[in-house]
Amino acid sequence: MATSKKVITREDWEKRLNDVKIRKEDTNRLVMNFLVTEGYVEAAQKFKMESGTDPDIDLATITDRMAVKKAVQSGAIEKVNDLNPEKLNEYPCCSLPRETVKTP
Repeated sequence: MATSKKVITREDWEKRLNDVKIRKEDTNRLVMNFLVTEGYVEAAQKFKMESGTDPDIDLATITDRMAVKKAVQSGAIEKVNDLNPEKLNEYPCCSLPRETVKTP
């Protein structure tokens, strides 16, 4: 059964967008999530103070998380894993999927 695509005019699209109400709290959570995910520690701290939006994680762990992310992306984490797989288990910031971390 073939379905046809409904065509929405630009005017209708803009009206629909204007009808959507986004709460400021939701926007602030989205911004905080971006800052934390991308590793902008200082910006996240300032945003927390200015907006009153608490991050989902301790901001002090962001630097460690970003180091792990960089290591994973560069392949260095595999070297650590090959040398001593249990070492990664000592650090909560290194909770990677089990298929990524080899255990004996």
